[in-house]
Amino acid sequence: LKILKEFKVNKNTTWKYIPKKVRDFLLYGDKNQKIKRYNDFEGIINFIDRRYSKTERFWIQYELEKYLSERNCKVCNGYRLNEKALSVKINNFHIGQITSKSIKECLNWFNKLKPKLSVNEIKIAESVIKEIHDRLSFLQKVGLDYLSLSRASKTLSGGESQRIRLASQIGSGLTGVLYVLDEPSIGLHQKDNKQLIETLFKLRDIGNTVIVIEHDEETIKQADHIIDIGPKAGIHGGNVITEGKFTEIKKNNNSLTAQY
Repeated sequence: LKILKEFKVNKNTTWKYIPKKVRDFLLYGDKNQKIKRYNDFEGIINFIDRRYSKTERFWIQYELEKYLSERNCKVCNGYRLNEKALSVKINNFHIGQITSKSIKECLNWFNKLKPKLSVNEIKIAESVIKEIHDRLSFLQKVGLDYLSLSRASKTLSGGESQRIRLASQIGSGLTGVLYVLDEPSIGLHQKDNKQLIETLFKLRDIGNTVIVIEHDEETIKQADHIIDIGPKAGIHGGNVITEGKFTEIKKNNNSLTAQY
């Protein structure tokens, strides 16, 4: 209200009838510090942007999101690439159109690409296509073939985010690493769960240690070593009830896991 008064604008004036320089001041602050007593006023947009990006509290982000909306850029149509990048096409598709496909569709597209390339193009692209194919295959193996490569990370579930990081780690070929996973099987179909377990075995077999916090029966059965913590959840748990291989766990009458 003080700012409106400073600019001699009635507080009941409809937004679209407020002069542009006043609207800009309200939204973006006084960048040039023309009005000394308001030089610390950062503007509504800058305030929301700063609070949203720096806060770690979910409820604050939730409240700020009421004032935010998403829409595609008119220049790139939401592909987030400039005109030059989008003008380069392979088999009539630019990179934005390819990343909009699901991982399963991407794999099929790259599998069918080689016959459509010239001998020279194959020589140039061979190693790149192999790398892309391997990374997409890893994502498919951990049950993420329905995701598109352009999917925003903030829209992913915890389990999906874990499996994406898992796939990238397998692709990197690192060894001697300790991995701790918190229920990576959440939301997975049973057939995809088996592929996830195979992926964990692969991480282990190349020389890593994999610790998985899980309630999934199949994952527990496949574990090299089980640590059963209980006897119940929350304040009723926290004790090591039993540990060992699956056959040894089953013999322990104090274990709820064994009973199930």
